[in-house]
Amino acid sequence: MPQMTRQAWHPFDVITHVLAERLRGREPSDRLRTIVRTRSSDWESVVGHASTQFVLPALAAALRDLGLTDLLEPELEGFLLAVHTANLERNRALCNQLAEVASTLNGVGIEPVLLKGAIRLVDGLYPDPGWRLMVDLDVLVPETEYMPAVGALQGTGYVAVRAVDPTGKDAKLWRRGLCVEVHKELFWTTRKRQLLCGAEVITCSQPAALQCARVRLPSIEHQITHLIGHSQLGHFNYVYGRIALRDRLEAAVLLRRRPAQIDWDAVHARFAVAGYRRPLQAFLLAMHDGGLCAPPTGSRFDPLESLQARRIALQARSHALTRMSLFVGWYVVLFQLHVIDHDAGWGHVLQSLKRFVRHREVRHRLAKILAQAGPHLW
Repeated sequence: MPQMTRQAWHPFDVITHVLAERLRGREPSDRLRTIVRTRSSDWESVVGHASTQFVLPALAAALRDLGLTDLLEPELEGFLLAVHTANLERNRALCNQLAEVASTLNGVGIEPVLLKGAIRLVDGLYPDPGWRLMVDLDVLVPETEYMPAVGALQGTGYVAVRAVDPTGKDAKLWRRGLCVEVHKELFWTTRKRQLLCGAEVITCSQPAALQCARVRLPSIEHQITHLIGHSQLGHFNYVYGRIALRDRLEAAVLLRRRPAQIDWDAVHARFAVAGYRRPLQAFLLAMHDGGLCAPPTGSRFDPLESLQARRIALQARSHALTRMSLFVGWYVVLFQLHVIDHDAGWGHVLQSLKRFVRHREVRHRLAKILAQAGPHLW
């Protein structure tokens, strides 16, 4: 993995070192104090990178808890405090909204299983509720109760963002600027559901209280499986060669605080049976970069997995490489979608590949990105 030097502290390295030391305790090392104090860290870039990676409130809170904000410029210190405070207030509003949603569903006999960020409003995993940045709330219900759940929420004023499809995976509902996604499955395709299906998550979930409502929380093993699967497969990030810092942080906190609740043999078996061993191994190898945590990587990994982990590490520190990977990766995703389509096949994929190679604008854009990325490739 790339090493951080005094002359070149990339924003990724600054952020991960701050978060890692906060997760280990409340006393910063002399090395971290130097990183924060020096102008080489370029705080404008650090703040921008943390914002685009959805970890700016966590970074602000970690700097405060470590007692490092007094090393920053007063304007920056005030800004970071405001960011964390605003996110804390928003999460409190989301918690109240989630309690209303759960109460509504309880009223029709449904105990929703919380997913992703919604879990963090209940389980207190982070050092404080203002760490986790959330866009919407995700809940899982049994397939037979999917439409009754959507109908119950619509009865309280929620409006569907798109037409609700009874055969679909989820429904997105909106009310007063806040969004709720009701899921009956975690993944779209049959193959990905071999990794983890909604019924299994519901069966293994545990009851919890949220204000006056009843909710359920997935097992920690299911949480880490869904996190990695959603990060690398749901959004095609394995193809793009990236892991969002928010996903790295969430995985690190789960692994640090609930290690005994994860059966790693079972997790590895899940990904292997579904044919996704490499995405899992690459994710776990990449997690060693930055010092957030060091999860077990299994008994074996091949050169392609090591190469993917190296690619993820390089792209985390290079905007040009990220742009190039996103551009090329988009076409790879399109090819994959063609294969998924039962009416298409490899013949259709090859035709798309030929059009891609022959397309003048595509070649021009790719050549431009390669030229920009050239100095960072080696």
